[in-house]
Amino acid sequence: MRKKYLILGCSVLLAVIIGNNQITAQENTVLGISQMITLAVSNNLQLKKANYNLKNTELEARKLEAENLLGKSTISDLQKEIVLLNQQNQFQSEKDQLLIRVADDYFRIKISEKDIESKQKKVELERLILEDVEKQVAAGYSVDLDLLQQGNEYYNALFSYQGSELNYQQLLIEVKNRLGLDRNENIITSELTIAEFPEMPLAESIAKARQNSISLQSHTVNIKKVERELEVARADDLSEIEILKLENNLGIATLDKSLAEQELNYQVETQWMNYNQAKNDIISSQRSLRQMEENQSIIQRQVQAGLRSEEEGLSAAIGVLDSQYRLISSIRQVYQSYLELQRMMGTLDEGDIK
Repeated sequence: MRKKYLILGCSVLLAVIIGNNQITAQENTVLGISQMITLAVSNNLQLKKANYNLKNTELEARKLEAENLLGKSTISDLQKEIVLLNQQNQFQSEKDQLLIRVADDYFRIKISEKDIESKQKKVELERLILEDVEKQVAAGYSVDLDLLQQGNEYYNALFSYQGSELNYQQLLIEVKNRLGLDRNENIITSELTIAEFPEMPLAESIAKARQNSISLQSHTVNIKKVERELEVARADDLSEIEILKLENNLGIATLDKSLAEQELNYQVETQWMNYNQAKNDIISSQRSLRQMEENQSIIQRQVQAGLRSEEEGLSAAIGVLDSQYRLISSIRQVYQSYLELQRMMGTLDEGDIK
């Protein structure tokens, strides 16, 4: 049974090692968040497509102006402005979502690497335990069932590690596609640092969001358009029913804007709370990591002195890696909530994302 475990284990690990050697042979590209953002803005195909659509809308508006078709009606002018604003809003939305997703890609890579590192240690731990059980079975202190159960634990850890490696490679392919990088380039992320996240008063955040919202601008122009339609209807002495319908349309347009403002206020306040909570979570994660590092340091000294087993030393190392994983996840969350809040405020700028 032991030979069977070792043969299968060596085969799986050999496949992982070969895969890693192939990756090492690739060209290395070291990227931080800002570099990834720059690549995405320059190379992302979906963003290029959205930009072309926006340019076509702008060109169509210029064409109509050149033909003097818009000059005949203020209503047409306003309708053209609404269409252009909606297209600008769509482009900006796609760009903002791309920026947020690419920044998140950086943390997804970091988290995946830490997950692999932790699971690799778990494989080592389960292998040591398996060897101990084999010795106990050989000495008559344990039965074959114990060996079988520990063998299952070892291979569960091994296959989990292998699955994380595979998911990591698939993640890199996805990220390369988003950044417009060649498949042969190997992405290496720069060292992670914890940025200083600013205090953002809620009232100021809501005010900026309302001031910069293209959607609210579109609603405002739509109200002007409906008002103009009502003026024209009254000047043309249309029927009372038609005028009443247009008055209702004006009421609907006004309410639509109020509802949009209300929804925007709610979204900004919710995201603002998420942002502040995420900043607090970082503090808790840092405290937990310090405690685990101190615990590992003590246990490691005891292992070297022969007072603790190698298994206990590996368990402590895994605890540190898991705490590092949680800290990266906390930093990821605060980045996401911060960028999302910036998006809602209309102040998200790729040059400010680092």
